[in-house]
Amino acid sequence: MIQKSRQSREKKPRLEVPYPRIRVAAIILDGDSILLVRHVRDDRTYWLLPGGGVEYGESLEDALVRELKEEANLRIAVGELVFVNDSVPGDKHRHVVNVYFTAKVRGGKLRCGRDARLVELQYKPLADLPKLTFYPDIRKELLRALRKGFPAKKTYLGNLWKDARIKTN
Repeated sequence: MIQKSRQSREKKPRLEVPYPRIRVAAIILDGDSILLVRHVRDDRTYWLLPGGGVEYGESLEDALVRELKEEANLRIAVGELVFVNDSVPGDKHRHVVNVYFTAKVRGGKLRCGRDARLVELQYKPLADLPKLTFYPDIRKELLRALRKGFPAKKTYLGNLWKDARIKTN
């Protein structure tokens, strides 16, 4: 008879493996303006493209359609993939994979959803983009892609995490 050691019989603690959060975002234009959402978190205010987290079993496209309905009360048609980036801080306490698509509004009336961080939805002039606090900071890449008409080659932007407490120029 083979007897297992006491150690092998005891349940070993399972290590919790954190997984990246996947966030989809829409690039929605209206003339020379772009739809942005303003969030407030920990006394900081910043702008970002509308969108949100992908739920398990949900396609990226379905998640973006759902998020724009929840966040902005808009029905959209998802367009082309534009770019992807990671947001991973130096201490690696979180990991977000951001996936950006073009989108067109197909209906609905713009209004803020129920997310407590979401305080404003607004079409902002593209000329104002460089002056805004924007997370993740894709402003240069976004303006470049807009100027080039969203080239067929998709771009992986790498890790764009910036600590809001550290001032950078």
